Amino acid sequence: MQVGIKKIHENEWLVQIGFAALKIDRFSLALLQITLEHLLALDHGQPHSTLQSYIKLGMRMKKLSQQHLQALLRELDSNDLVMLLLLAKDESFTNIVLENSGAIITKQLIRDLQEASLPSEDLAKQAIRRIVEKTFALQAQGQIEFISAETQYI
Repeated sequence: MQVGIKKIHENEWLVQIGFAALKIDRFSLALLQITLEHLLALDHGQPHSTLQSYIKLGMRMKKLSQQHLQALLRELDSNDLVMLLLLAKDESFTNIVLENSGAIITKQLIRDLQEASLPSEDLAKQAIRRIVEKTFALQAQGQIEFISAETQYI
């Protein structure tokens, strides 16, 4: 079965799977991509972790400018953020988040990171999903923007 994906608008994509076609938003497209990667890996007998794919999506916030990262961090639940930071195990990511959080939140995050234990996979997926959902929602509203080398303004 073939899958085709075509961008229609900024936050609207057309996905064709066989004879079926549906329009989805950017967040749903990211979840579809995780599912397809998982199925492809399993089909080839390779291990694949959906949790790692969620973490990768959560770590996209490294690509935000400081202003947009700060706007996103103000919207996120600190407990969810602690779970993402614990599971990501990326010192540069943790430093970026801490540097762009307020002083009180930074102290709380540092304390929580030292005291927290690794959550169960289901709790971790739920927490990271909330972060990713909020990221995509703010991006769709134009409050944050991921800028890459391919970004162009007309």
